[in-house]
Amino acid sequence: MPAAEHSDGAQGGPRPAPRELAIGEAGGPAGMAACFAIRRAVFCVEQGVPEKLEIDGKDEECRHFLLRLGGQAAGTARVRPLEPGIAKIERVAILARHRGCGLGSALMRHVLASLDAQQRAAVLHAQAHSETFYRALGFATEGAPFEEAGIPHVRMTRKSRPPGN
Repeated sequence: MPAAEHSDGAQGGPRPAPRELAIGEAGGPAGMAACFAIRRAVFCVEQGVPEKLEIDGKDEECRHFLLRLGGQAAGTARVRPLEPGIAKIERVAILARHRGCGLGSALMRHVLASLDAQQRAAVLHAQAHSETFYRALGFATEGAPFEEAGIPHVRMTRKSRPPGN
């Protein structure tokens, strides 16, 4: 399933994120409901991904991150452990009305900092149109493009960074 980030200005450099930005792990049923609502809006409604593919039964084994802007849920991402030292970042999504102001970059920097603190490398399947966005965050493309949920993707990886670097 896609780790999707729609253009947030990363190609020309992200614009500063608003001050009322809060990013943390989604806690409890309300936080999870907000994550699912964002994912449904972005992946199912906007991109036409069937809900049975989007809600894949793997959410219980993942850490979920929620980005709030002015107290309102605006973005989400999940991190799933793959093997010792490696995690897969998935379901990265920013609501359409909040794209273009650096929120996707802020969310990803937060997620990556949490992985770096655990000295975990990251892998993701980026929607092809977001490859440049992820490259700017230190990811490298591996292999040939492929299709997932009817959308072109590329596999990308990022080595862990020691804490403090």
